[in-house]
Amino acid sequence: MMRYVFDASSIVNLIKRGRTKIFAEGITLDLALYESINAIWKECVLLKRIDIDTAQKFVEIINKVFKVIKLVSITGLEEEVFTLALKESITVYDASYMYVAMRDNLILVTDDQKLRSKASRYVKAIPSSEVICLG
Repeated sequence: MMRYVFDASSIVNLIKRGRTKIFAEGITLDLALYESINAIWKECVLLKRIDIDTAQKFVEIINKVFKVIKLVSITGLEEEVFTLALKESITVYDASYMYVAMRDNLILVTDDQKLRSKASRYVKAIPSSEVICLG
């Protein structure tokens, strides 16, 4: 049974903590792949928190996760997502995760405090540290 919508921030943080089994209980958006890889690039290149070898290992794990996790798209829902982004003053990326959580009545898992705050008016929104799961 699907319970969660994972955004890129939660995906990256759950992978860092080795909690990948939980992805079987949720979905994410197709755009999360690019956002997740970009987050690793940022930590490596801009923030210098991880070296290139570590970054490449993270990208390998991300690729494996995205072969397993169910992906959805906002194709055909662009106007609704854009309207939500305008209404809540959030990015279209963030509105996409929020819209899918609202539409499918799922818990939004995000480590983005601003998104969690906005989404909590519509759906349950929690940080990745609060996910109760298989692993």
